[in-house]
Amino acid sequence: MIWWVVAALVALGVVLLVLVVLPVLRRLPELRRAVVKIRQRAVDAQELRRVADALQAELTQVGTRVEAARQRAAGIGASVPEQRR
Repeated sequence: MIWWVVAALVALGVVLLVLVVLPVLRRLPELRRAVVKIRQRAVDAQELRRVADALQAELTQVGTRVEAARQRAAGIGASVPEQRR
């Protein structure tokens, strides 16, 4: 008699476990798609970061060239005598 009660309780536990796990199992394909999208976005973000770093380096170089050109222009302007009107 006690074995029947124990078996019923175990069976009830298994049924409850299955009822709890089924919704998660049904959502697995959706969760997999979400994971794939998140991974792709991470790859895209890394690529954008790489491009942004390259652009930042290029901008720094351009700024250096502009500053050098300003100094040359100031030097040229200072060495040219002013013309009288």
